[in-house]
Amino acid sequence: MNCLAPGWFRTAQNDVLYRNQEWVDYLVDRIPVKRPGEPRDLEGPIVFLASEASRYVTGQTLLVDGGISTGAMRATVQNLDGPRVED
Repeated sequence: MNCLAPGWFRTAQNDVLYRNQEWVDYLVDRIPVKRPGEPRDLEGPIVFLASEASRYVTGQTLLVDGGISTGAMRATVQNLDGPRVED
């Protein structure tokens, strides 16, 4: 058995968050592909997991999250002689 783990997709449950443009901008800045997910982004992974192509894939969680799980925090460099500098 496998699992599909979607990242940030607008749904009825989180719609109130997406109404706040400041929050959306904050979120998008942390997603490497620079946008929330769209329903069509799930189509390929679903077809793959349902197809013979995944016959030897088992016990896996397939993240469909635009890359946010690679690290939601941006790398920072700290200058020992001054303020922190962000990339």
